[in-house]
Formats: sequence, C-alpha cells, structure tokens
Amino acid sequence: MSKLHLPTINSANLERINPLLLPLPWLVVIVLVILFATLRYSSKENLINQPQADVKIFPHSYITNVEMRQYDGEGNIHYQMTTPLIRRFQVKENPSDKDYSLFETPVFMVVNNPQKPGWFITAQEGRLDNNDTWFSLTQEVVARQTSEKQGETTITTSDLRLNIQDQFAQTGKAVTMRAAKSQITAVGMRADMKRERIELLSNVKGTYEP
Repeated sequence: MSKLHLPTINSANLERINPLLLPLPWLVVIVLVILFATLRYSSKENLINQPQADVKIFPHSYITNVEMRQYDGEGNIHYQMTTPLIRRFQVKENPSDKDYSLFETPVFMVVNNPQKPGWFITAQEGRLDNNDTWFSLTQEVVARQTSEKQGETTITTSDLRLNIQDQFAQTGKAVTMRAAKSQITAVGMRADMKRERIELLSNVKGTYEP
C-alpha cells in the first residue's frame, strides 16, 4: 500500500494563508490602532454635530442719563432724545462698521414746526448701528401726537425704523392707529412727519364711531 505524502506547511506560510493566525502581539497592535481610529472619528463627529454656543459680547462702553437735542437754524428744537442708558458694543478688536449701540427705553420728541404739535415716540429698546442714521426700535413701540382739533392720535407696533434727521418712520409689522373716534389696523406703514403724511401699506381695516 502506497502512503499519501502531504506537503509540509511551516508557520510562516500558515500566517500568509490565514490572517487570523497572526502572532498575538501583532493582533493586539492592530486592534488598538482600529480602536483609536474609531474613537477619534467619533469624537470629531460629536464636535461637528454639537451646536455652537452663542458668543456673548459685553459692552465696550456705556453712558447713563443721556439727553440729546438738536436745533434748527432759527434756534427751534428739531428733535430730542432721552434714555437712562446707552451701551456701546464693539464687535471686533478695532472699531468697525459692525459696531452698534443699544438704547434702553428711549423717548424721542420730533418737532417739524414749533407752531404745531410734535410726535413723541417710545420703545423698550432702540438700536443704532455704526455710521447709520436709522434707529431700530423694538418692543412696545408707541408714537403719539396730541392736537387741539383732532385730540390724541396713537400708533402702536412691535418694530419701527426711525430717522430723526429726516423725520421719517417706517415698519413692515402690524400697526394699530387710534384716534378719538376711530381705530385703524394695517400691516406696514410709512410716516412722513415732516409733511404730516401717513401711508398704511396693506390689509387696512378700520372702525369709526360718530
């Protein structure tokens, strides 16, 4: 009877044939490398998906108990602004166009003709961007004018842009205008206080009590 001779396989050939038969130290190294790469990738994903916290900007300077007035060429008051606090914010290390100021509960008085009643405009907060002439008034904005003939006229809105130099105001928000015997609601308004003209832009509805 003839014998069957099998080829001799040494350990080196066996390692090349089946990677599962690698020596134990090499297996430990490979497992550690894979584990480290997995943890590193997972931590990067968590950092990417984690929402960034809002960066708080503290006031660069502030002024308290402010009263500003401007007069026309004849010495009559053109406008007046009072506020208990102005906070100046500098966004970058050096002054830039992104700087702005916040006004706490500002009160504006706008006068076009000293013989006619002016407008008083109040809000919970006002903002003035750097190199800008428009105040952005927010939260409980009220514009009020009182005359002997028409009584008191009140305009309320949540957001108003005010240019005190040109005596012009505008908003795209809901507006309510109240007078002695009428009430008008609308969305959007342009008010030219210099020409005493108010334009309501859309969805105008009104009631009148004779």
